[in-house]
Amino acid sequence: MTRSLSQIKEDARNSLAGNYLLYFVVLVITGILTGLANQLVSVLAWPFGSGGFFVLALLNLILDFLVMILAKMFLAGQYFLSLNIARYNRVSVSDLFLAFRYDTPKAIQLCAVLALIETICIAPFSVSLSNLAYAGAFTLNGGKNVPVWSILLLSFCGLAGMVFLEVVIAFPLSQALFLYIDHQEISASECLSRSRSLMRGHVKEFFLLHLSMAGYIVLCVISMGLGLVWVLPYLNVTKANYYMNLTGTYKPY
Repeated sequence: MTRSLSQIKEDARNSLAGNYLLYFVVLVITGILTGLANQLVSVLAWPFGSGGFFVLALLNLILDFLVMILAKMFLAGQYFLSLNIARYNRVSVSDLFLAFRYDTPKAIQLCAVLALIETICIAPFSVSLSNLAYAGAFTLNGGKNVPVWSILLLSFCGLAGMVFLEVVIAFPLSQALFLYIDHQEISASECLSRSRSLMRGHVKEFFLLHLSMAGYIVLCVISMGLGLVWVLPYLNVTKANYYMNLTGTYKPY
């Protein structure tokens, strides 16, 4: 690392000046398109409801996974926009659709792997929430008495499990989409392999970078998600700066 995390974050704030509106438009478009994809999943799954719980659950799992791949492809576009902002290049809303116009088969392969990893990572938290929902913890008149300490303990365990898997499994692959953007000549598997090499010895540091954003995430929760309009651009451009620092291409322009 040639620059500290605080310097990387400061540079992200500086390069974002004047670009928040564009990033807001990109986030709105992403939200609308992924929302439509989720609605399509519901429409496609509905006719199979008569086939039984297992059939419906399996179909939902497959369709949700496809939506997650789509979300990862949009994330690649957000990272492309973030890199252009960090490098003070020309930026455009069309940056969001990079994965749909540049080596799309490779993008799909890469995003499918990353979506699978993400599914594995969020599994502990999803399972804990599902158990609480089944126990009636989230219903006002569910007729079941779930102690508050049980809700807090199970939620904490699910969250801790998710964070652990993110750090161990997802963080080493966190640079793969940036490598896909910058290196046209390498395959999807090579993007993943190079990401692991880049992150060797830097996972703890990357975790601390995310931890330093925890306060902003809390503010987003308090503001009912409105804060994400500011936090997501800041986080993504910070990640872009971090990637450039790892690869030794920090501020090359």
